[in-house]
Amino acid sequence: MNFKKLLQPGKIGNMELKNRMIMPGMGTNLAAADGTVSDVIVNYYARRANGGVGLIITEVCCPDPLGRVIDGEIEITSGKFMPGLSRIPHAVHSGGAKACLQLAHGGCFSSESVTGIQPISPSGIGTFQLPNDNPRTMIIEDIKELIEKYGLAAKRARQCGFDAVELHGAHGYMPLQFLSGYTNRREDEYGGSLENRARFALETIRSIKNHAGEDFTLIYRLSADEDVPNGVTIKEACTFAKWAAEAGADAIHVSAGTWDSRLHKYFTVMEGKESAKGKNLSNGVATSMWVPPNYTPRGTLVNLAAAIKKSVNVPVIAVCGISPEMGEDIIEKGDADFIAIGRQTIADPDYPSKVALGKPEEIRRCLRCNECLGEVMNSCGISCAINPEAGKEYESFVKITPAKIKKKVAVIGSGPAGMQAAITASERGHDVTLFEKKDRLGGALYYVAIPDFKQDYKDYKDYIINTVNKCGANIVTGIEVTADGIKDGKFDTVIVATGAETFRPNIEGAKNPKIYDPLEVLDGNIPSGDNIIVCGAGMIGCEVSMFLSEKGKNITMIDRLPEAAPDLPIYTKWVLNSKLAELNVTQKLNHQIIEMNETNVKCTFDETEFTYNSDAVICALGLKSVRNLTDELREKCSSMEIITVGDTNKPKKIMQAVHEGFHAARRI
Repeated sequence: MNFKKLLQPGKIGNMELKNRMIMPGMGTNLAAADGTVSDVIVNYYARRANGGVGLIITEVCCPDPLGRVIDGEIEITSGKFMPGLSRIPHAVHSGGAKACLQLAHGGCFSSESVTGIQPISPSGIGTFQLPNDNPRTMIIEDIKELIEKYGLAAKRARQCGFDAVELHGAHGYMPLQFLSGYTNRREDEYGGSLENRARFALETIRSIKNHAGEDFTLIYRLSADEDVPNGVTIKEACTFAKWAAEAGADAIHVSAGTWDSRLHKYFTVMEGKESAKGKNLSNGVATSMWVPPNYTPRGTLVNLAAAIKKSVNVPVIAVCGISPEMGEDIIEKGDADFIAIGRQTIADPDYPSKVALGKPEEIRRCLRCNECLGEVMNSCGISCAINPEAGKEYESFVKITPAKIKKKVAVIGSGPAGMQAAITASERGHDVTLFEKKDRLGGALYYVAIPDFKQDYKDYKDYIINTVNKCGANIVTGIEVTADGIKDGKFDTVIVATGAETFRPNIEGAKNPKIYDPLEVLDGNIPSGDNIIVCGAGMIGCEVSMFLSEKGKNITMIDRLPEAAPDLPIYTKWVLNSKLAELNVTQKLNHQIIEMNETNVKCTFDETEFTYNSDAVICALGLKSVRNLTDELREKCSSMEIITVGDTNKPKKIMQAVHEGFHAARRI
């Protein structure tokens, strides 16, 4: 594909960019606890600049200590933060990109547990997500003081060497809390009409220009649709965007949502009070409205950017799960001028360079699994399921260095852990042979990538198979490896990545061969009949249930778990639950299964016994490690280094599998 539009130079205000690819602001939790810049955060941005992106917008940076949202957030509240902050633009410029500091005040989302101070908001309105916080209503003096602080922060940003600032007026940050009737109930000049509710944001734009200079580039990030009661609508957003441009905004970065978006609808559906039909929940709930997981189609907010573009005469930035191919098309159609591609930049910092080289097949495609967001929300530093280096750039323990001694390495199993191990070991110069007992590569990833709603996983599967085929490893498929064969091969090191297989528990009837295997179902062995019971509400059970529901089956999902997919990051889980509801999957949770056969399942709930009947039963109660070869190798090949990775150790997420494969090969 020709990426002519994405590769075109562009201009925002006085800032010239080498291409149309922008890395948007994303929280990392990599700053020091006191808000100062750390080495790791500088390296994180430097690595992405070196990958070829045109502009890097930093994560949230608070202009006021009261506005911090996460523990590891950078600050620009006074001059003492400037020496550290100035390192970021230096690092970004060294890679050929421009640097933009995102100014953000959390308002009611700045929890007292983070700041140690009672949060403030326009009308003392809080959020569903922080029920223990009780924000204080801002008085006029608070408002004027904060507007001034934004301006001073922008001046400091310019002095630090940043090329621009982005005023974060999306996702529930303070300018949106004033703009939205959901959070703004004021009756003075900062509340009531749209013009009054817009006043805080517009005065802040003017303050930034007054302090930092009219020629200093300012981007405004706007939620063009909140989907909350009395929230911002696209019609209001178009009007506001025009005012923002007139006030001095040099570009509008169009997003959507706030922390409470669609939560009011979500709760009523989950409580069984209303149907999920027509509520758009699987397109994002709360944060997943602008960080959508793989269950949500890509580019769901592009229509908002297109609408804003018709209303303003400044550049418009589109965002939200946009692939490079989609970005090219969006610019070609005139729906936006620049494309912000966030999580893909975490998964593969070099994606812009690969676009420039015309090699999109070499892009390590983001899974949109939201493990990156999950790590940050758990107060940990950012990480990535498929990029072990993310958040640890240039650290010694992630560097891939040439092997001091070239070794003969066998990798057994071609799932994510095995393929990543083979790639990394080959990069280091080892003589690698990858064994796979099936006639195709992929391991469990093959099955995971089958459903239509797992297209992101299919893209990653295609990428990693393509990469392992080109890495120089000798690939042997269709052969089941034995310990004797490995011994005869005289390998120095063996990485065992034999994965896991479906688990049949010691429940009466569970080993009945007429009960379906979930992986075989995904691979095309679809049960006949319309009514299907899926035993298991973990990830396998949920995804098999959705897969069959999309084929018109009536699904009842049964498990003793108190909730479906308990290990998913919360914002992804909300979308998964929404999709299950939209597909009318019946969930019988907190049900202890005591017996099953090919057509019914017997279980207990609240000490009462129930029997559920169906046309077929699928046992999706998890996976168990395949370890028989590992034990045999340790017995017969004791002179060899034997390393187990991935599901061979314990069934787990793709994140742990990829990281274990990477580090096992890095240590050889």
